[in-house]
Formats: sequence, structure tokens, C-alpha cells
Amino acid sequence: MGDVPTPVAGLARIPLEAFAGQCQRSMQPLVDRIDYFSAIALEEDQVRQYLREPADATPRSLLARIPPLRLVLVPYIEKGPTGSNDLVSFERPPHQKVLARSCFALEEAVFLFLAAESQEVADYHYWFYNGVAELATARLDRSEFSRFNLLVADELNRSTRGEVDERSYHLKQKLNRKQRMPGSDTKLMKEYVNQAIEDTLTLYLHGLCCDIDVEPGPRQLASRYVRKRLELLAEIFPPNPGFVVFPAAPRERPEIPIEE
Repeated sequence: MGDVPTPVAGLARIPLEAFAGQCQRSMQPLVDRIDYFSAIALEEDQVRQYLREPADATPRSLLARIPPLRLVLVPYIEKGPTGSNDLVSFERPPHQKVLARSCFALEEAVFLFLAAESQEVADYHYWFYNGVAELATARLDRSEFSRFNLLVADELNRSTRGEVDERSYHLKQKLNRKQRMPGSDTKLMKEYVNQAIEDTLTLYLHGLCCDIDVEPGPRQLASRYVRKRLELLAEIFPPNPGFVVFPAAPRERPEIPIEE
């Protein structure tokens, strides 16, 4: 692909909404219900790695559940000031303001912005699937949420250690400190289960696309419990033809330290 012009010329930092409005007419179809725009020049092999492969692996049953997706690749995303929107940046922001993804709804679609500069393909895939998983988790019906909740409650009653990602790990630690009855129906329990679904769904989607492998450790949920979660999610969002769930291993993810 040739040079890709920026939608708003001459600006180094642009609010996401303004950028979306400018690039909306330049969107190109990717797969059913996903269109894309890239503000950086991509070679054909990069289009395959960054766009077609992860989109092709996303279950169509999941895409049917969420709003149409407008995928936008930009150099960097900068966290906006408190109370305002994030920014597309064509210069690397200060470390504390760097974001890997950001999204917002516009009309009947959701714009998912992903930062592509200085990011490995595996990390990019992670953040793409994490954004999709967040949208899908919010649209599970009551019975689906309840089935996952039962799995997590059983894990807690068995005093399982670890989780599949940082955010659910921290919530699990908080739950264990504050809640005497494991699995009780509380606000904190619902928050933890919701995050556990999002993190596990990210793992499930990433595993459909790529061979991923992370060495197990004391903060990683035991594989037998991860497998039960993945099997349930495969029932809710069956893989597309030609894609398989197993063998599944804990996924590669960005290096994010977990503090006690």
C-alpha cells in the first residue's frame, strides 16, 4: 500500500471522535461487520497480519452479537485529560499517557482504535481481541453469565490460585481479602466474574488466531480450570469453520507487571 494521508492535515494530536468523522468515508471492508482504516502505510503482508488474520479468526456468532466494528489503526493513542476523550497522536506520547487501544460508539457502530507503532504483532492481536471481548462480554445474556459464574464460584470454593490476566487477578485477590463466603452474590463478585469473562474470552479469541504459549506460574490459573472456561465460551461463540479451540495454552500477552 502507498502512503496513507492523515484525515486532519497538520495536526499531531487529534480527538478520536474528530478522527473517526474524517476517516469514516474511507473505511474499507474487511469481513462481515468489520471495516477498517489505517492511518499508517501498510505492506500487504502487514495487512494480512494486523487485519485479515485476526478478523478471519473472530467467530461470526460473536460479531453478530456486537455492533458493526470500525477498526482504525493509528500510530499512537494518548490518554486524554480527565473528563475528555482520548487522542490520536502522530508522535509518541509520554509513557504515562500511552494507550494500546480505545473505543467509542458512533451512531450504530463502534470505533475500535488500535496503536500500531512500536508494538509487536502478538501484542497488537491481544489488544484487538481484548477490545472485541469487552464488547461481547457486555452482551452476554443472563443464562450465559450465570453458567460462567458457576464455574468461577466452583474455582473459588476449591481455593484455586491465579487467573488468566492481570485485571481479573487483582479483583480475585481483592475478593479473597474482603469476602468471607466464596462465590457469594455481591457487587464485588459480579465485577470479578465480568472481568474474568472478558480476560478468558480474550484468551479464547487470541488462541483461535495464533499459536500462543506462556509458561505457567503461581499467578496463572491451573490449565484444567482454564480449559473448562474455554469449552464454555466455545459453546457460546462457536469457532468459524477451519478454526479450533484446542490444544490451547495460556496466551502470550504484553509484559504487564502484577503487583501484590
